Amino acid sequence: MPVRRPTTVLVAVTTAAGLLAACTAGDPGPAPTPSSTLSASAAAVEPLVVTTVLDGEEVELQVGPVAVHGDVAVLRIAAPTQTPFLRMALWDVFENLSSPGPSGVRLVDTAQGVVRPVARDEQDRAVMSSNRTPGGPATDAADEAADGDEVVYAAFAAPDTERVDVMLPEGGWVADVPVVSAAAAGDLTVPPDELLDGGVAAAPVFPLEAYTEVVGGQVRARETAEAVTVQVASDVLFAVDSDQLGPEAESALAAAAAEVAAYPGGSLTVVGHTDDVADDAYNLDLSQRRAATVATRLAQVADLSGFDVAVDAKGESQPAVAGTSPDARALNRRVEIVLVPEGEAQAVEEADGALPPTDGPAAPGAQGVSYQADDDTLAVRLPEVRRHGGYLVGQLELTHSAGESETIDGVLSSGAWDARGEFDASLQFAATNVTLLDGDRRTYPLDYVRRTVGDRTIREPLADRLVNVVPVGGTRTVTVVWPDTGQETVTVDVPVRFTRSGAIPYGGPPFRLTDVPVVDG
Repeated sequence: MPVRRPTTVLVAVTTAAGLLAACTAGDPGPAPTPSSTLSASAAAVEPLVVTTVLDGEEVELQVGPVAVHGDVAVLRIAAPTQTPFLRMALWDVFENLSSPGPSGVRLVDTAQGVVRPVARDEQDRAVMSSNRTPGGPATDAADEAADGDEVVYAAFAAPDTERVDVMLPEGGWVADVPVVSAAAAGDLTVPPDELLDGGVAAAPVFPLEAYTEVVGGQVRARETAEAVTVQVASDVLFAVDSDQLGPEAESALAAAAAEVAAYPGGSLTVVGHTDDVADDAYNLDLSQRRAATVATRLAQVADLSGFDVAVDAKGESQPAVAGTSPDARALNRRVEIVLVPEGEAQAVEEADGALPPTDGPAAPGAQGVSYQADDDTLAVRLPEVRRHGGYLVGQLELTHSAGESETIDGVLSSGAWDARGEFDASLQFAATNVTLLDGDRRTYPLDYVRRTVGDRTIREPLADRLVNVVPVGGTRTVTVVWPDTGQETVTVDVPVRFTRSGAIPYGGPPFRLTDVPVVDG
């Protein structure tokens, strides 16, 4: 194992004092402060020691090691607190509704671009410390070695790297936690079957995806490990039932061409899609003609010489989102440019244009802004974001300055929808609407496909999921992770979002933080 270098650790953990009222965790705490790690000679096995805030009190929190037991790894987290304090602080109720425990902890591999949520048993329960934990000889030995500290564990798919980053729910980002063998960890680990009878049945690993919008959301780009998909709304390209480009098409196709230009070559397929109005044959023919029109014009505004270009049509057979509402149908009427690149991508050029106006207050990130959310006064600031691998990690300081209730539901969310417009009620408290803005290019938090339910895709953001309880006068940290945009300073923007018809706003109140420096993490 390499000797650990000193690291500035971004972390703040809150407790679940408001659980009965709001079904979530969250007492306040001041912004985290850097902490030293253990000695270099012990760093390969010993946990990282970070200074954080638990229930308003400064606490030394031990994070790690991540001990490998075959195909499964067990993360240890400890603090000088009393059970069930850590179980409540690290609990994500949407991950394990019936039993508190560290179900919200995630392991992030920035080099491979993957996230590991807590492993599950055959009944889809989180394999972690909880009131179901049977214990055993290793647990007894670990408890004795802990010398009175509260210790919790969570199981994950085993990383194949020497270090991994840990994201704590409503807490923060702990970088470079050591990954060691179970034998090397000794009394700092327990086997998975001592956490839950039967042990691990599934230990998922999900690739992270990036998502951006330009031209007011009419051009939407999704980047995965395999492909880049650029969606252009048909409503901005074509009139109803037409395959001829309209007057607003040029700006949208220019934005799409800029996405393609970031890659030297590969395969490129232009695919037409329609909504479910009209019959299948008509929709298939219309989508074919529209795809051909876009492919022709794209070749005129972008250099496609390095690409194998094809045209395809799906009609109404592959909707982007489920449903027959006007908004769902607007999302489903689209032309997609599906790019499987060869070679490394170049950064998309920074936008030359000015930022679009904001409907809320704006100020430099270090200064922060104050704004109203219903009857509550909130303040938010972001002195810096940190670059970790190919990601930018932001730790917003959110203060509940005034109000009559500790509940601040959905102030950083895009409502009960993910960034792509898919309905998911569990996201209504998540920090899904905290974006990076560069000209007319908006970058949303990284996310990943957790599962599919019928024709619905369920995505999880790489951001805090439960931002809905901050006591009046309290401050908590909200962690959001974006793809690295390559900038030295960024603008963080929480916009007003509207349904596709433009009639109904949703999500939290808007604000903007400018001139936020990017520092190496």
